[in-house]
Formats: sequence, structure tokens, C-alpha cells
Amino acid sequence: MDTVTAGGTPDSRLAAAGWRLPAAPVPRGAYALYHLAALTGATLVCISGQASRRDGTPIVGICRPGADLDAARSACAHAALSALSALREACGGNLDRVRAVLQLRGYLRSEAEFEDHSAVLDGASAVLEAAFPHMPSPARSAVGVTSLPGRSWAEIEISALLDDRG
Repeated sequence: MDTVTAGGTPDSRLAAAGWRLPAAPVPRGAYALYHLAALTGATLVCISGQASRRDGTPIVGICRPGADLDAARSACAHAALSALSALREACGGNLDRVRAVLQLRGYLRSEAEFEDHSAVLDGASAVLEAAFPHMPSPARSAVGVTSLPGRSWAEIEISALLDDRG
């Protein structure tokens, strides 16, 4: 791990990697941005699905067999940034409270023949790794779907464990 990723806060490490967290998303339906469940000494937080958006505008696309995956990975990274923004909100503004990111789930708008879901979801994993380089990788699921809100390319959900001492 280099000195850029070794120190600082998750926010500063994301900035050093060239990413900026957007404002916390606003739910677009009858659901909560996140759910907190108290445990002994920690809190489990589940972040609602966050679509790939840039400045509030959906990043539209569809995964196709044989297509270049860079744009799809970027869409996943933007969705992960929105999910981290929601997580920061759940942490009272302090991502240093995150003890572990337990699970990452990605839903990718894709054609039926597309098979590289995991490679696309690596865009979201890269964001989590930049924010929390000292943590083990989370469990992960990558699922292809035919439709997402706003024709977004990707939607990301994360579950994390927060330290109650923060």
C-alpha cells in the first residue's frame, strides 16, 4: 500500500484516487436511504440501492457481449460513490466509523447474452478499496437485469458494520 492510500480518512483517500462523493442521495420512492440495526458495540447498516448517476442525472447504458467494459465500470464506480455518500450520512458524516463493508451487490442493466458481470462490478469494488484499503474485500454478488430506474446502467447496494464508538 502506498502513502497516498495508507493514511488519512476514507474521504481523503477517495479524493487522492480522483473520486468525489456526491451529496447524499434522496430516496426516489417509499423506502429509506439506509437502515440501521444496533448490535453489541456496533451497528449494522444496509444502504438502499443507488443507481449510477452523475450530478443527479442517470448514467444510461447496457452491458453487451464483446463491448468495452470501461464505461460500465465507471457507471458502477459512480453508483458506489452514491452508496458511500449514503453510508457517510448513516455514519453521521464520519466514514471512519466503518469497521467493515460486509456485502456489495451490483445490478447491471445487460443483454441476456452478457456474461462479464463480475468484471463490470470491479468498478464499484475499486471505489470501496480506495476508501477502505485496510479492510478485507466484501462478499459480492453481480446480477444482470433487463431494467433499472431511469435506464441507469448499474445499481449498487452495500451493507456495512459501524463502530459505535465513533
